[in-house]
Amino acid sequence: MGEKINQWLAFIDDKDRGRIEMAEARNKVLRKARQEMEYLTGDEETKRLEYLKEKWEMDYNSDINWARKEGMAEGEEKGEKRGKKAGIKEAQLDIAREMLKNDVEIEMIMKYTNLSQEEIENLQKET
Repeated sequence: MGEKINQWLAFIDDKDRGRIEMAEARNKVLRKARQEMEYLTGDEETKRLEYLKEKWEMDYNSDINWARKEGMAEGEEKGEKRGKKAGIKEAQLDIAREMLKNDVEIEMIMKYTNLSQEEIENLQKET
């Protein structure tokens, strides 16, 4: 506890730059306080640059979060479409199987299921 007090006292005293740098190296809060103090006491150009840096960081983080959410939404949408397509394909195959069991001609099965002749022939081999 005494070390932290000494670090802050060195910071407040602001005479021994080496001691202050050592204190800042060991104490993140103190380092942040130095940055804030420099920001508040700096010239207008420095203040403006610091403001722009902070704004850029916030914008960047916001953009990353937005892109992540958009990517997740797009992925979910694609997954739903693939699931629907897979479901439709399975239904077509089931219908074709039933038609084959009832000795329906391949051309007729192709017409009503939109399956290729090869797909239907493969189904015939399965049964």
